[in-house]
Amino acid sequence: MKTEIEVRKEIKKYFKIKELVGGRTYRVHGERAWKFLDYRLLYALLIVREGIGKPMRVNYGNKQQRGLRTTAQQIVKNKVYQNKLYISAHLLGKAVDFDVKGMNAEQVRDWIRRNIHLFPFKIRLEKNVNWVHLDVIFDETKPKLYEFNPY
Repeated sequence: MKTEIEVRKEIKKYFKIKELVGGRTYRVHGERAWKFLDYRLLYALLIVREGIGKPMRVNYGNKQQRGLRTTAQQIVKNKVYQNKLYISAHLLGKAVDFDVKGMNAEQVRDWIRRNIHLFPFKIRLEKNVNWVHLDVIFDETKPKLYEFNPY
């Protein structure tokens, strides 16, 4: 298993922090925003990126709420306005939604299923969506790879 220092160094070969956090977070914290992302999430991204060997995209174009989410982002504000409880792995720096160049979401999820042995910790995947949601929320009652339906 790679150390946190190794993972935090290696992930920067493939991602800029502004791709993983919102624009406002980046403007306020800049490169220091790496501290908000869980080491296991970064490690999982590194495993997928290096294993598949193709570029991945988290925040890009009009898709800007796919990494770390904050109270400044609309998806979170909407939950607050609706008086809904919203404890998302995205808010905790433990989730990303992403795409892999040249692959659809199900192909990526299949790759992860076949290679779950590469992950030294539990992960979760969202099923039945056209993007890949990967998170590292720990639940001792769930298997190493837990797939859930969107709500």
